Amino acid sequence: MFQQGEYIMYSYHGACFIDEIKESTIDKETKLYYIMHPFNEKSKIMTPVDNDKVRMRPIMPAEKAEEVLRTVSCDNIFTITDRKKKDQFYTQILKDGNPMQLIKVITSILIDEQEKIAAGKKMSTTDKRILDKAERLLYPELSLALETEVETIKERVTSLFQEVV
Repeated sequence: MFQQGEYIMYSYHGACFIDEIKESTIDKETKLYYIMHPFNEKSKIMTPVDNDKVRMRPIMPAEKAEEVLRTVSCDNIFTITDRKKKDQFYTQILKDGNPMQLIKVITSILIDEQEKIAAGKKMSTTDKRILDKAERLLYPELSLALETEVETIKERVTSLFQEVV
């Protein structure tokens, strides 16, 4: 069980701060609930402590965060050409929230964007949405793990990306 006052990764919402843990009765069933809010947001989430329908895990350690950042590479990308399959695949990765896969999605979309710019095209709306969600899931966790600002993480990823392209 997680503790009040700590950050966790909560399914599709990303890094969340546990404001309190309290007992509540809903539909005549009394359970312990996490009351939390997503990183840098005011909205509240209430979920049972024993909720097995969503993924909850601790924030990754600093060593893992550094490992994630070290994987930024032109060789570490997804090469799915079918648009529909790629969108479905990326959407599943967003749901799973695996940091190694999220950085790979980010790098893949950024490389694809560079190729489109070179061809005089723009990034698709779907790619923009997926990139934004992947960054909102991954960057706060990396910033918490490495005890730095989200903007610093974004700058670091951009810098690493520019080194490899």
